[in-house]
Amino acid sequence: MREAIVEVAQRLIIQQGVRATTMDQIAEALGISKKTLYEHFASKDGLVEACADAFLTQIERKLCEIRQTHTENALLPMIATANYIYTLLTSLNPILYTELRRVIPHARAQVLPRIQSIVQRQLALSVAQAVKEGLFRQDLPMDILPLWMSFVIVQVVLNPALAEQARKSIAEIYAETILLLLYSFTTEAGRRLLENYKSQIFQIYVR
Repeated sequence: MREAIVEVAQRLIIQQGVRATTMDQIAEALGISKKTLYEHFASKDGLVEACADAFLTQIERKLCEIRQTHTENALLPMIATANYIYTLLTSLNPILYTELRRVIPHARAQVLPRIQSIVQRQLALSVAQAVKEGLFRQDLPMDILPLWMSFVIVQVVLNPALAEQARKSIAEIYAETILLLLYSFTTEAGRRLLENYKSQIFQIYVR
């Protein structure tokens, strides 16, 4: 029952935000009494924290799955990771970014930095593999590169000011950002391979 509660609560919070999601709504969606709900979670804050933990676990599991699925070359898991993060962040109700800071500050501190950290770990593995395959240059600053890449791809979605100033959609800016990042690091062999994926990358985001 606890897992079912978290699943329903997480879905409602993602759709409508923390404040708009009430314990009454969650209980009604599950077909249980509010008393039963409180037997599993003593407070709404505790339930929101459990939802954040489950959400982050899902992200980590999905990114590991992406790496295991895309094994043809090291560029593909990076492109697929970027696609997943874009889809994930744009699926969240934007009010959440404000609410998590104001309503439950420690949840805000937990969620976005951990998303970036999870992405960074997966990118570090792909970057190392790309260097090994001769697709990325060997002189790259491996100590900061995955961190920088993870920061950029998350922040492009969360900060629409860049897209507004460029007079483009966030999707267009995101696609350009992914290509700029990858072209910055590739060898000649990597650039040739990336050219094959260029139109595919734009088609993913710009529709």
